Amino acid sequence: KKPYCILMRLLSRGKFLRKNVRKPLEGQGGPFYLVNGVSVAQGPNYILAKRLQHWRAIIARSKGCIVSSNIAPSTSTASVVQNRTFAWAYEGMPYFKPYEIFAPETSNAVMSAILFSDLNDPKSPGNPKTKHENPNQLFSYGSFHGGTWRCAYEIDSIGEASVLLYFSRVAAPYICAVAAVGAAFLAKGYMS
Repeated sequence: KKPYCILMRLLSRGKFLRKNVRKPLEGQGGPFYLVNGVSVAQGPNYILAKRLQHWRAIIARSKGCIVSSNIAPSTSTASVVQNRTFAWAYEGMPYFKPYEIFAPETSNAVMSAILFSDLNDPKSPGNPKTKHENPNQLFSYGSFHGGTWRCAYEIDSIGEASVLLYFSRVAAPYICAVAAVGAAFLAKGYMS
């Protein structure tokens, strides 16, 4: 384990860097593995809107419609990074491998390709002719999650640690400069 991660877990008493592991749920077509990809900082309206999209896709598919409802990665869109806290956190998140923050152009291109595939591939998970044991399996394939599904920590528990990493990188040159000046003064004081 990385020393920084151990320190952050200890100092936060387990609030930061919570494990992104859950026991699989058994069920028809299972076991099913779950990931908590919700960031509470985005607010309840955002979370509800995303769940409604998923529910609507499940209902439309059950009625014979071809659907495309995939998970996009964290993307540095203007609406997200206008919030300074999110912008700072996004700068530190790549420390938590395999997490990656994507440029809007990259996310748009990949998500568009997945959409076209879902709509045109007869074996697509969004095609109602493709058999699923559980309706939620629709979201198990074709997602471009940016590392959220494989990151060791829940997305909602790495924000603060990411911000601190960002500021430690930004402050590092200044801290080194102050230390060098302090060392020079100390050396000059000892030489007098």
